[in-house]
Amino acid sequence: MGVIAQYEVSYSNPSTVGGTNSVLQYFSSNPTQNLWNSGATGVNTSATPNNLGSVPSATNATGQLNMPTIGRLNGNRFSIFASGNAVASASTPTITPVIQIQTATFPTAATAASYSTVGGNVASNATVANKIVSWSIESDLVYDSAAGTIGGFMNYQFVNQSGGGTDKSQVPVAITSVTGLTLLGPNGGPGFGFVVGITFSAGTTGNSANLTEFKIVQF
Repeated sequence: MGVIAQYEVSYSNPSTVGGTNSVLQYFSSNPTQNLWNSGATGVNTSATPNNLGSVPSATNATGQLNMPTIGRLNGNRFSIFASGNAVASASTPTITPVIQIQTATFPTAATAASYSTVGGNVASNATVANKIVSWSIESDLVYDSAAGTIGGFMNYQFVNQSGGGTDKSQVPVAITSVTGLTLLGPNGGPGFGFVVGITFSAGTTGNSANLTEFKIVQF
């Protein structure tokens, strides 16, 4: 198997969110767009509306991980992996990482993104202050263009630095199938993509979460 699409993140170069926010916060690929050389002499303005480096939001999917348009994915199994860690320094919130499929095509997706869960979206046990919680989600999926659907299974795990009863995991469970999909959007662009985010149940200045892996793997 091999990686066919991914965010440029790693343990040494993660995407980071956190703080006092208690709503879903989306991760982005590196480098973030404000580090690009756009505007520099000899560098053209970005020509596409869905570049990695932008931070997706609840309404704008710019920066999503695009579903590859190569035909071998059609009717074949593939997996999506998202992993990272989180810590809260002054409270004990739960964390809820999630992988979502984004089904609106661009340019609509830039102003009216449409998301459905394909992995995670389950809260951890309560965190322990100043103790790192590692988390990982795997979605094992199949896309069929004749039916226009994606379906499959997902599983998740949380491993807390403090050990004991704070860990949490689940065997694979079926996801709700997503329908009405097309592999190619307008002008031959990707018809859909994926995003990953995390929610802290209580926002504090000590909250921080890292994304160290987000990739699509073809078997």
